[in-house]
Amino acid sequence: MNKRIKIIIVMFLLLIVFAFLELISYEGCVCTHNYYPTVISKIIGYLLLIISILLFFASICRVKKLSRYWTIPAVIIFVIAFYGNGYMLFSLIGGCGNSINKTTFFVNQTKLGDFATDWGPINTESLHSGKFDGKLLGYSISGKNLRLYRIGDKPLKVKTSFLFWKAKPIFIPALHSYRNLEYEQNNDGYEFIGGQDMPVEVFLNEFVINHSEFAGKKLKNQRIINETDGTTRFRFEVE
Repeated sequence: MNKRIKIIIVMFLLLIVFAFLELISYEGCVCTHNYYPTVISKIIGYLLLIISILLFFASICRVKKLSRYWTIPAVIIFVIAFYGNGYMLFSLIGGCGNSINKTTFFVNQTKLGDFATDWGPINTESLHSGKFDGKLLGYSISGKNLRLYRIGDKPLKVKTSFLFWKAKPIFIPALHSYRNLEYEQNNDGYEFIGGQDMPVEVFLNEFVINHSEFAGKKLKNQRIINETDGTTRFRFEVE
């Protein structure tokens, strides 16, 4: 009976630790947009954590003469569930920074990249200076894959799920292509700037969400230009 009480106490304390880790990971600052596993994913993950903890201590204490070898699968299940529940993508916007980041195991944070716009206009002449190299300008989501387009570098591919842990729908404010107003002042058409290898389909998908002023208008003379400064230009005119 003492063994069982100890197992219950330890499990209860660990669950409190998990809840605390989730709280500090998901809260962030007021200008953070979090994309963490769905509720169903997290519930399944916590059930796996509970099962793995029970199995581990039951095998250690030889409850029902359970073999200690069961600690091995218990640890494996625990690590997988701990990683899955602690996987999160988040974007910082404004005073907290301007970047997209990844969290694993609740507390291990990695910056994936900074936004090129930084809430300010881009001086197109400075694109050749290298100041913006590697910065993010445009993104797309296909299934479980997030693709971040970068200036002067190949797109960065990021998984939005892990096994059955699936993140809630991702929308990253401020990480869209840049409208070049300077081009419009000197030309008849429009120009939008995206990261390297950004296809026309991504530009057009952005218009549905971010550029309602073009809704219902027919775009003509569409062109994709791969500039030497590491950006992709989408130029077009409207009827």
